[in-house]
Amino acid sequence: MSTSEAQEMVAKERIMKHMNADHQESIRRYIEASEQTSFYQVRDAQMTDINLNNIKISYGGKQAVIPFDPPMKSLREARERLVQMDKDSLQTLGRSDISITKFVQPYAIPAHMMNFTTWLITYTAFSRRSNFMAGSLLYDTLLSRTPGFATFCLTIQPLLLVIIMGAHSVECVLMARKLAKHGLTPFEAVWWLWVGTTFVEGFTASLRLNGLIAEKKKEKEAKKH
Repeated sequence: MSTSEAQEMVAKERIMKHMNADHQESIRRYIEASEQTSFYQVRDAQMTDINLNNIKISYGGKQAVIPFDPPMKSLREARERLVQMDKDSLQTLGRSDISITKFVQPYAIPAHMMNFTTWLITYTAFSRRSNFMAGSLLYDTLLSRTPGFATFCLTIQPLLLVIIMGAHSVECVLMARKLAKHGLTPFEAVWWLWVGTTFVEGFTASLRLNGLIAEKKKEKEAKKH
């Protein structure tokens, strides 16, 4: 093997190692955009080769070949080309260039924590009709002094629970769509934290996510100056 060939192999290995370790999201987007696959199919995507003409990616037992147009003149162009390919993939998929990788706890904002706690208590109290009957811990410790209110809660319990769960389920769907736009999928624990807390607290989780997105946009803009 000549010196130039050896240097090319080293460069290839360095690029693939870097992409597979630090830019998994980009690799998955390349496949989703070019092969029209779902996030489930590309969850294990790995770059297996790169040359002046294309990159090769294995996923789900398949292999995709994605061409460079036009071909590169040198592997030194790889970084710029891969970045542009990712931008094109984001545009094709209709996704944001702001990636969400962390979860903001309700307690980060006192009003959100209060809302979360209120809904959690409501879910717990209305989860069973027997909670509003004599003999239950809730009734005996808090509601026995207001039997009329206990009877009212007992009457509305089934309907209220259905309304709350229905409304918050819609909030979860909207949250999942927003997370997908920002690169999060159900294969990541952070996705479950956002969607799970949304089911409990409703819209305040979305407010925190919007705040996090705005913060990341500011950081990205600051890096441009």
